[in-house]
Amino acid sequence: MSLPMAEQPHLPLFEDWSPQMGIADCGDSDWTPPRRTTCGKLPIHPGAMGIQFGQSVFEGCRAFWNGADPARLFRIDEHYSRLVTSCERLRMPVPPEQLFVEAVANQLQDATSWSSPFPSDTLYIRPVVFGQDDHVMPIPSARTTFVVLTAPLRLFPREPLVLFAEREFSRAAKGGLGHAKTSANYAHQYLPTWRAKEAGCDAVLWLDAETHERIEEASTMNIFMVIGEELVTPSLQDTILPGITRRSVITLARERHGLKVVERPITLTEVAEAIEDGTLTEAFTASTALQIRSIARIVDRERNIDFPQETPWMDRLRRDLDAIQRGEADDEWGWITEVPVL
Repeated sequence: MSLPMAEQPHLPLFEDWSPQMGIADCGDSDWTPPRRTTCGKLPIHPGAMGIQFGQSVFEGCRAFWNGADPARLFRIDEHYSRLVTSCERLRMPVPPEQLFVEAVANQLQDATSWSSPFPSDTLYIRPVVFGQDDHVMPIPSARTTFVVLTAPLRLFPREPLVLFAEREFSRAAKGGLGHAKTSANYAHQYLPTWRAKEAGCDAVLWLDAETHERIEEASTMNIFMVIGEELVTPSLQDTILPGITRRSVITLARERHGLKVVERPITLTEVAEAIEDGTLTEAFTASTALQIRSIARIVDRERNIDFPQETPWMDRLRRDLDAIQRGEADDEWGWITEVPVL
């Protein structure tokens, strides 16, 4: 059985969720076994912590299936570790790792997850944990629900991105939630993203909250730049989400290709100067949903920073990552968990 990716780039990445979902509940620190049910509405009080006060965290994972062999789940242990960090930041019960992996695997094992609402060889996986207790005040919830949703992915255009340098709003401040994958980290972006679209850009380039000069992220993506003989990416701190694809790119660059990777602060001024003197030769983003995409331009007020069109390092790293994820190259780091599809 072959499941080619639906080639309709004018449509969004997601059209709808798979027909089934996994679910487990926690009360008094005891988790129920994961069960599967029809994907749809859940009974939840409108005063629940997950709605009223944003006590909600999630992950974004990815799996691949060629229609014959077992499905290939990518770096699920790293996603679980990041979920633990997010739950701890919001004082939420953490699903046990075995329960987490079982619930994800149950979704992958069901062939209808890959074929409905349209067939695809790539499955996006969204584990969610949210507080169910309803209080007037923001009190950590003792009753928690864990849900695993999946959605087939469409092919998306790989045209270079145009980013809007956001100098008024901020994604995160030091001591905040920037390193955790919480719902609050995404609610802030609606207005800035609208402003970016109005300016003819694809996504927001987030800068640091103090000076609005240091580069941090691009919407839901980490950033890389080839400057001289180095692959440079903003150093992780609690204002930047530690991306799983980011980590994979760093490993591939260092260990497979011997490229020097430097994690350090990088400013828009440095980028513009490096473009001018020719030392910055590539720029690209990395994320689970969008994978690896080049950057064509940064729109910064009245200034446009245009990047070179040739991206040999990015192309090489993207091919490497695709090949490992799809079983076309050796998985030398043990990133893949195989799950039989029934």
